[in-house]
Amino acid sequence: MTGSHIEQRVSETTDATADLHPRITGIRVTDVSGITGTLVWVALAVLTVWSGFAWLSLPELFVSLAVLVLVPLGLGIVGAGFQYEQTPLAYRLAVSGQLPAALAAVGALALPVGTMSAVALALPWLAVTGCVALVGVHRLFSRGVTAGPLPELAADAALLYVPVGAVALVLHTADVTFHFKPIIILLTVVHYHYAGFVLPLVAGMAGRIVADEQGHFGETLLGRAMAATTLVVVVNLALIAVGITFSPLVEVVAVAFFTVAVAIFALCILFGVGPRVGRGRRVLLSIAALSIVWTMALALAYGYSAYPGTPELLTLNEMILRHGSVNAFGFALPTLLAFRWRTPRRR
Repeated sequence: MTGSHIEQRVSETTDATADLHPRITGIRVTDVSGITGTLVWVALAVLTVWSGFAWLSLPELFVSLAVLVLVPLGLGIVGAGFQYEQTPLAYRLAVSGQLPAALAAVGALALPVGTMSAVALALPWLAVTGCVALVGVHRLFSRGVTAGPLPELAADAALLYVPVGAVALVLHTADVTFHFKPIIILLTVVHYHYAGFVLPLVAGMAGRIVADEQGHFGETLLGRAMAATTLVVVVNLALIAVGITFSPLVEVVAVAFFTVAVAIFALCILFGVGPRVGRGRRVLLSIAALSIVWTMALALAYGYSAYPGTPELLTLNEMILRHGSVNAFGFALPTLLAFRWRTPRRR
């Protein structure tokens, strides 16, 4: 069976669940938000570069890209998996409030930290991501907390992780750093919108393509690799957070384990998922797979450097520029576009 035929079988978009998306004049609200957010982000980036004035720092631009573009794309992808009589209220609230809250969050980033105005503008994003988390809880309990296929658990994890990034955003705007440097709090915002939201969601959508009718990956080499790496993506983010907070050794081990697993997952996308989809989506997924292998190598080098007594292989600024840029434009954006192009259906 050819890739296009397989894609048609697992990604049919004309079923009744497609009508559950909130729409404006027939167009999905998530698409309207994503297109509007893209225009706003491009304007921000051009203004920052051409004006010579640092309206937003590079990490803040990554956060802005996530809230304006990546999250609405992701919400559109998750919404295609609903199989209920009506769209959950939390999803409708999240979709409706996403763009205004994202614009407010960008405004919060542009204001000086520690001001009441910045905190007030960050709070709507916390509310929206709270609704997103409720969608994840709804999905979990609709099939049983301990039941259901691993790809769906990965998608649930994406919905449940993203509010952590919103909490970090509020802390950043309030200039609450605990015992960390301020940049670490800001990078936590970035981390939980990309590694916390995009990566588990991509793992879930890729898993839908590979898994069988019951959502099981099977006993093949590809199936076992996909199952193992998806599980690591779901649980290891919390372990890395524990390491960063309490133990450099735990951090190094967790980062090493995570980066190797994600690199293997990228190879699964390249050689296992890509051949099962159409040519256009295969190109996007191939770009993303190769990109994330590179960024995981950088993450491993930086994690090694974080352990006391080791040489510095990569500075923090180099990590932000190289790792962040490739993750944003080489992995997150291509994969979400590929799966929004045609979302794999939940069986």
